[in-house]
Amino acid sequence: SYLLGSVLGSFSFGYLVDKLGRKRTLEIGLLVFVLSSLLLSLSFLPIMVLSLLFIQGFAIGGDSVAAGPMVIENITYRGKAFVILSTTWFLGDFVAAFLGIILTSAFSYEAWRVSFAIAGVLVIPFAIIRFFIKESEVWQKYGKRKVKIGKGVRLLAVLLLVSVIDTVISYAFPFVLLPDFISPYLGFSTIQGVDFVDEAIISATLASIVGGFTVVVFLIDRLKRKTAMIVGHAYMLVSFVLMTLAVLFKSPLGVIIIFGVLSFLSPLGMFAVSLVSIEAFPASVRGKVSGVISGVSSVFSAVTPIIIFSLASKVNVVESTAFLAGLVGVAVASLFSINTISGSESIEEIEDAWK
Repeated sequence: SYLLGSVLGSFSFGYLVDKLGRKRTLEIGLLVFVLSSLLLSLSFLPIMVLSLLFIQGFAIGGDSVAAGPMVIENITYRGKAFVILSTTWFLGDFVAAFLGIILTSAFSYEAWRVSFAIAGVLVIPFAIIRFFIKESEVWQKYGKRKVKIGKGVRLLAVLLLVSVIDTVISYAFPFVLLPDFISPYLGFSTIQGVDFVDEAIISATLASIVGGFTVVVFLIDRLKRKTAMIVGHAYMLVSFVLMTLAVLFKSPLGVIIIFGVLSFLSPLGMFAVSLVSIEAFPASVRGKVSGVISGVSSVFSAVTPIIIFSLASKVNVVESTAFLAGLVGVAVASLFSINTISGSESIEEIEDAWK
C-alpha cells in the first residue's frame, strides 16, 4: 500500500511541481504527510491503516520529487547541497531504526502508533517553515516555457536505465538477497542470520553516512557529472565482483566488510545520476522527468523480489550476486555513451541551452 502510494505520488507530484510550482507542491506534500501520520496513530481498522499508508506513501514519493528541483534551482553549490540532504536521509533512517527498538521496548504492541504520532508531530515545524520559503525564481521565469526535449531523449533513456539498476540493487541486495539467500548459504540459522544481516546493514549504513558527508560531498562538484557517475558505478562494479568472491568462498566477515566498502563511495555515482536527472532538463519539465524516473524505478524495485524468488530454484546465490555485478556493468557501459552537463553551468545557462 505504501509503495503503491509512493509510485503514484512520484508521477503525480512530478506533474504538479511543474504546474503549480515548487513551493506550493512542497507545502501540499508535507501537510498530507503530517495528517496521514497523525491519523495512522489513531487507526483501529486494517482498511484504515492500509488507506492511510497509501496516502502517506503518496506524500513521501511526491515530496522527494518536488524537493530536488527546489534545491537545484535555489542553491549555488547544488551538488553539495543535494548530497548533504540525501545523506541526511540515510542518517534519519539509521536513527529511526534505533528509535524503533526503543519504542518497541517501551510500548510493545502500541509502538507503531507512537512512531507515527512522533513522525507527524516532528514534521509540523518543517511544514510551517515551508509556507515562509520563497518560490523558485527559476520556475517563475522559465516554468511556463514550452520546450521540445527531443535532443534529451537519449540522455533520459540512459538515466532511466541506470536509475532503475541503482534502485533494484539498493533494494535487492540488502533486503532480499542478503537475508533470504546469502545468509542461509553461509550456514547461518534463522536467529544467527538475523544478527548477521543486522551487522551487515549497520556497517553499510554507517559507511554510506560517513562517505556521504566526507568523500562524496568533497568530490561531487569537483568532478564533472559524467565522471562522477562513471567513477561511482565503476567503484560499485569492483565492489560487487569482490562481493561475489566473498560469497563464493563463504566468508561472512568478507561480506560485511565489502558491503561497508561498497556503501562508502557508491553513492557518488547514484547521487550524480539523480542530480543530472533534475538539473540537465529545463524548468518546465524538470519535475516531470524526475517523477517519471523516480516512479519507474520504484515499480522495478517492487517487482524485483518476485523475480528473484521465482528464479531461486534455477540460479544459485553466487550467480545471483554476480548478476548484480553484471547489472552495474551495464550501467557503466551506458554512462559512457552519453553527453551531459558538467555540473559547473549555472541554471540560466542550462535553460538557454534548451531554447
